[in-house]
Amino acid sequence: MESAKKIGEKEVAPLSRSKSFILLWLTTVASSLSLSMFMFIQSWYVVEDLGKEASLGIVLVCLTGMRMISMVVGGVVADRSKQTKVMAFSDLSLACVIILLAGFFMYFSEVPIGVLAANAALFGICGGLFEPARDALLPKVVKVEQLTRANSFLQAAIQIALFTGPLLTGILINFLSYSFVLILIGMCLCFSGIGVLFIKQISEKPKQRTHLFFKEQLKEGFIYTWQSSLLRALLIISVIVNFFISGPLMMGLPIFVEGVLNGSPLDFSFVQGGFTFGMILGSVIIGLVNIQRKRGSYALYFIALQGIGLLMFSQVTSIGAAVSIIIVIGMLNPAVNIPLISMVQFHASSQKVGRVMSLIRTGSLGLIPLSYAVTSVFLGMGIKIQTLMALSSIPLILSVILLYLSFPILKSAD
Repeated sequence: MESAKKIGEKEVAPLSRSKSFILLWLTTVASSLSLSMFMFIQSWYVVEDLGKEASLGIVLVCLTGMRMISMVVGGVVADRSKQTKVMAFSDLSLACVIILLAGFFMYFSEVPIGVLAANAALFGICGGLFEPARDALLPKVVKVEQLTRANSFLQAAIQIALFTGPLLTGILINFLSYSFVLILIGMCLCFSGIGVLFIKQISEKPKQRTHLFFKEQLKEGFIYTWQSSLLRALLIISVIVNFFISGPLMMGLPIFVEGVLNGSPLDFSFVQGGFTFGMILGSVIIGLVNIQRKRGSYALYFIALQGIGLLMFSQVTSIGAAVSIIIVIGMLNPAVNIPLISMVQFHASSQKVGRVMSLIRTGSLGLIPLSYAVTSVFLGMGIKIQTLMALSSIPLILSVILLYLSFPILKSAD
């Protein structure tokens, strides 16, 4: 019995010994770091050097809007093509886009907003192909029982990259030119794009030939997701959580710190940093615990806790209490997202997982601007931000009850 157990244990090697997973992790870091550094450079240049704060929204909308559309397309591409080639194309094309922008900074004393917006749109188009391909590739790189842990390590890497990117870029810009920093980012993406081609899959099934056109395959992915009660429930959960958390909490955070807590910019950095720290810590803890059973139930419990945490946050009166609670809310965010992503990768067909993941990510990301807009409307009507936060916690808590009753499969889904 002991020898049999040892053989079973040998079959599942630690992720740290998987060269393919390490390569996937490194390319994820490179992609996320390049996105955060690129956005910082664009934003800082528009505000500081051009002095056109009002035009910053145009640049960011071009980036996020095209990225969202590209992710939908990327889901189909990931299912039709070899994922490593799609990721390599994404990284290498991003490198070209960034180096092209570096050329504009070299040869123009002032880069026009139109050029920045067009470059941001190209960046969004190329970068949006990466995530669906990565999500579809992960189940082919690690064992089924390692999915939750692998996703947690990837999410922790993404959060660390998004957090350190602006800090690193700010330091580099103080000593180097915009063009040189952009070239460094481009070179990093080139190495990443080449490295991803060396990722080996545990089991690679040949792509099934299909005579369906692109539009039909996209429709097929949506129908497949909606007809599965579990996948439909996961899509609804993702939409609900992002809609009621993004606007009231993320957009309202600086308003709450300044208007309710009478805090300084330093206080706001502590609160915002607490949320990022919580997300990193939550990702690490989920990875160590490695939840494999009843992930649907755990996700629902954590959503309810998020609602309670948001309600408590809306009532705080000190910076210390705000930082403490926001860390917990940040920890709960990956505690909800990571089990959901792992469930999709586990239950969805390997031929459709790219489309399913792209639809879920796009559905949640697409509602973030709407959440910002609704929050702005209510604030314009004179409703206080703490009231909006408290009211937003109610749908989060009620949605858990409704989902629990409407989708019984979530109670037992692993």
